[in-house]
Parts: sequence; structure tokens; C-alpha cells
Amino acid sequence: MPLSRYAGFSRDAYLVVLYSFFGWLGGNIAWFIVPFYFKSLGMDYTNMGVLFSLSTIAQAVLLLFTGPLSVKIGYKRSIILALTFFASGRLIQVFLPEFLFLAIASVLLGVGMALEGPALMSLLSEEARDENRHYLFSLNSAMGTFGAAFGTFLGGFLPGVLDGENPYRDTLMVSVGFIFLQLAVISLVHPILDRKGRQIKFERETVIKILKFSLPSALIGLGAGVTIPYMGLWFNRKFGTSLESIGGLFAIQQFIMGLGTFLLPALADKLGSVKTIVGFNGSATVLIAGMPFLPTFPLAALVYIVRTILMNIVNPIWDAFMMRFFSTEERSTALALRNLSWTATFGIGQYVGGLIFDRSLTIPFLVTGILYGASMVSFWRLFSREEK
Repeated sequence: MPLSRYAGFSRDAYLVVLYSFFGWLGGNIAWFIVPFYFKSLGMDYTNMGVLFSLSTIAQAVLLLFTGPLSVKIGYKRSIILALTFFASGRLIQVFLPEFLFLAIASVLLGVGMALEGPALMSLLSEEARDENRHYLFSLNSAMGTFGAAFGTFLGGFLPGVLDGENPYRDTLMVSVGFIFLQLAVISLVHPILDRKGRQIKFERETVIKILKFSLPSALIGLGAGVTIPYMGLWFNRKFGTSLESIGGLFAIQQFIMGLGTFLLPALADKLGSVKTIVGFNGSATVLIAGMPFLPTFPLAALVYIVRTILMNIVNPIWDAFMMRFFSTEERSTALALRNLSWTATFGIGQYVGGLIFDRSLTIPFLVTGILYGASMVSFWRLFSREEK
């Protein structure tokens, strides 16, 4: 693999990568611990599903507007504003743990995600040429994934060493500190107002391109929402696995995934982006459908690690492939609308998954497998002839 392809990017590009590392680290501490924190407050799966869905519904609604907004106020300012919402939402979760306030916190977190995603990827996209964009996107994803591995490990480890009244809440508070680290890093990035895109023009061809990318994303989002937010609790209920073991499992999977992300752009150069995406995501589809039939924790852990790596390692390839189809002025809004399709269906899936998990530990995985499979079929039919 030509490691030189990962060198030569701008100072700002590397700062964005560092931002992603801290963001995924702190974010995965919170992602891992929040279901256990909610459980410690006496919530069942259905109530958790409501809170998770509120966050993604808020994100989905705001994604209708954040593309043009990030163009208007600038990508850097959009990210700083997002961090303000993140910090506010997490602090409310820590200090006001009543259901109404937790619902408000979920909405604030959703608004932050809607602001951050399109602005961050558009900012990163401006720092690379078409021919090496998937390398920069993969570097960003790999370093973020390493951060996620450390964050998930800490999410499982810290509750055992913190001595407060509620160690889950204390662990969540630790995650807030990384938001301020992100703020410090992004403040060093130069604004690109002179290069920011203009508002997207909704011509027929542009709308068709957005819809073509949105359909597979919507199916994946729906399938992921049904199972992924509840995986830690599923391992605990099905196998009686400890919190530390679950955190270690997720950390190992993310560390391996980070290493693999460095290698994937070279494979995509040889096979093509479409074949790489379909091959990896299609294999993950089979594995997730078989998860509930595995008899032991070590086997289930191994399958889940492989499944997650296959499913997520190609995300930067997806994003870089999509950028080929849109001009600079279209990218932030196109990304926002593509993300909207995933986020809206993910929110629906979270609620549906909470309802199903209260009744069955098997059916959610079958539903996810069917939806993932439908996504890959649609992606292949839409893009197999458009590979460069």
C-alpha cells in the first residue's frame, strides 16, 4: 500500500482529522454508556427507544436546512455551533436526569449532529483532490475509529473505577471534556469562506443523484436503528456478559477496523468503489442475520467484530465515491440530504427496535439483515454502471 498517499495534505486537513479523533473518542464513551445509564434510571427498552428516536428525528428535521446554513455561516462556525449543542445536551443528561429533560437533551444532541456532519465532511472534502479524496476520507475515518476504540474501552472501564453515586453518570461527564478538546482543535482551522459553496440548485439531474444515494442509505439506517443501539444490552441479557467485557469487545473491533480503514483505499483502487462497497456490506448482512443463533459469547463476539468491520470500514469509500457526482457548491447540501435519509430511518428503526427487543432477542437481527440486503441490491442496480 502506498503510504505516501496519506502524506502531503494541508495543515487544516490534519487538524480536522485530529478533531475527528477526539470527537469519536468522547462520543463513543457516551454512546457506549448511555444505554446503561438510562437503564440505571429505571427505563425499559421502549422508553430508551423514544429518547434515541427524538435525537435522530431532530437531526433529520434539521438536516433539511443545515446544508444551506453551513454554506451561509461557514463550515467552521457551523461545527463550533454544533459543539455548543453537544455540550448542552450532555450536561443536561448528567445534571437533570428526569425524562422530560432527557428528551430535551436528545433533541439538542440531534441538532448538533445535523450541524456537524455536512459541515465537517464538506470542510474535509475541500482539502483534497478527486483522485486522493478517498485516502483523506479514509485517514479521517481510521483515526476517528481509533478514537472510538479508546472511547468504547473507557466506557466499559471507567464505571468500575469511579466511586460516585452513579458511575454511569460520572463516565458520561468524562465524555463532556472531549467536546472542549474538539472546540480547541477546530478553532485552529482556517475558515474557507472564500471557497465555500453556493446554495444548491435543485435541478432535476441533481435531485435524481441525491435520491439515488439516499435510497440505499435509508435502508441501511432503518436496519441499523433496529439493532445497533441495543447491542451492549443484548450481549448482557443473552450471555450475562459484564460491562468491562462488552466494552473490551467493542474496543477491539474498532481498533481492527481502524487498521483496516488504512488499507481499503488501495483495494478500492483495484476493484472499484462499487464492488468494494457491495462486497463488504453484503458479507456483513449475512453475519448480522445469523447473530441470534450463535450459542456462546466468544463466537457471537467474533462474528460481531467481523460484521461491524465489514459494514463500517467502507464508509469513507461511500463518501468519497459520492463526492464525484457533485460540484463544490452542491456538496454540503447533498451530504445533508443523504444523511437525512439515513438519520430519519435510523430514528424510526430505534423506536421499532426498542419495541421488538422488549418481545424478542432474535427478530430484530432478521429484520436488520433483510433491510441491509435490500440496500446492497439497490446500490448495485443504481451504480454498477457508473464506476470509473
